[in-house]
Amino acid sequence: MKDLFRIGVEYRDKGSAKHPEDQFLNWIRGSLDTGIKNTGGIRELSSDVADDPAAIVLVSNDDGVSQHADPWRDALSTSRGRIDYWGDAKHGNPYDESHRNGKIKRAFDHAARGNRERVPPVLVFRKPRPGIVEFCGLCVPDYFEVKNYRDDDGNRIPNYLFHFTVLNADAVAPTWLHDRVRTNSDERAPSVWRDWVRTGEVRQWPTGEVVSDTGGTRRRDERERVTVSARFRSEVLDRYDHRCAMTDVREASLLDLAHVVPRSDSPESAEDPENALVLNALHHRAFDADLFTLDAERRIRVSPEFDPGHPFLRESVAERRGDRVSLPETARIGAEYLEERNAELGWL
Repeated sequence: MKDLFRIGVEYRDKGSAKHPEDQFLNWIRGSLDTGIKNTGGIRELSSDVADDPAAIVLVSNDDGVSQHADPWRDALSTSRGRIDYWGDAKHGNPYDESHRNGKIKRAFDHAARGNRERVPPVLVFRKPRPGIVEFCGLCVPDYFEVKNYRDDDGNRIPNYLFHFTVLNADAVAPTWLHDRVRTNSDERAPSVWRDWVRTGEVRQWPTGEVVSDTGGTRRRDERERVTVSARFRSEVLDRYDHRCAMTDVREASLLDLAHVVPRSDSPESAEDPENALVLNALHHRAFDADLFTLDAERRIRVSPEFDPGHPFLRESVAERRGDRVSLPETARIGAEYLEERNAELGWL
């Protein structure tokens, strides 16, 4: 099979399904009479035989790629099998009136009702630079929520935040999408997709581990979205010598800015360097899920229910219970923030 979208591989995006050198829209169109439009981040591939789209394609711009400032920052955590994608909304364009948002929301609604055969496959791409897209994976709905953002003019803007699980399929054939357009056939679909449609079983990328049936559960969470500046993030990374506080991970693309007390709980402390630390993406997720914490002496404390199957987490967290975390001299975690965080943990 010649044309395949493989996770982590970059493809030429000429912006036209008819351009012979285009490996994005041209491949998705293939031999179809109609293709897919070059219309922003949310795009649908219409079906010839069903009311629902044959597929949904999501494109997320990296910083500096779009000519327009985008307040919504997607979280494309392919390495841990998660995609968090912001919908289409801005001042004057309500999130719940957006046609493109509606297409995605209907997919979540179908999944929530158990009508998985009506859920279109969701293919996610990131745009690291103009003229290039990178495939991030084949996704199924997990849940969505509504969060708020304040733009530069102080307008309070609610928007959908869609949460997806990346299926354990390293490649997707565009010919499968063509089959779905013409006959709604999944014969050439990855087996993990067919299994999910049939049973609801989700095998998550990259390990193939079975996660609980996501079912498209809907959660509504109206909270202010508190952001931090690029300058603050850079300063914290410098304080931590661009290294994860829990491991030796130094790859810039894998490092996150974590908060001891969540930004949403304490907006005024969002840019206090003593409320921030650097973690790799996996440990950041475990930290935010309250699976481990640090005490006032920076000793690792682990939830009694945390028994990780992942060897990296087992060796770096579970087997280090009681160990003191060593930080660079320039880094400091405020004792008051650790105290506030740990007071909320029922297991500590």
